[in-house]
Order: sequence, then C-alpha cells, then structure tokens
Amino acid sequence: MKEIKVIFIDDSVGFVKEAQLNALIISGKIKSFLRSSGWVRVGIDPVREIRFQGRDRRKVNEE
Repeated sequence: MKEIKVIFIDDSVGFVKEAQLNALIISGKIKSFLRSSGWVRVGIDPVREIRFQGRDRRKVNEE
C-alpha cells in the first residue's frame, strides 16, 4: 500500500498509509501532506473530497 509523506501538527515529519490519510485529516492530526504536485496545507489548500463512510443516500431510490 502506498505511503504518503505528512507533516503532523507538532511539526514532525512521517509517513502514513494512504488509507489512513482521510481519518488523520478529519481528526486534525495532519498539518500538510505531499502530493505529486507539491505540499498541500490542510485547511488552506484544496484537499481531495472526504468520502462518506456510510450508506450512499443517492442509491436509496434505486433499490
């Protein structure tokens, strides 16, 4: 699994698994993370969409 370089709130640098990134962003534990296009500053730069973890409400009428 891919690991992403991050800067935590305490300014320490580390790597997290791609699957953990959303949860760490939501919990406020990450200040920045590195994309192929450069550093993303959480709360300042556009961040990828945080995916909804529950049942998709858009599919309710399709069932």
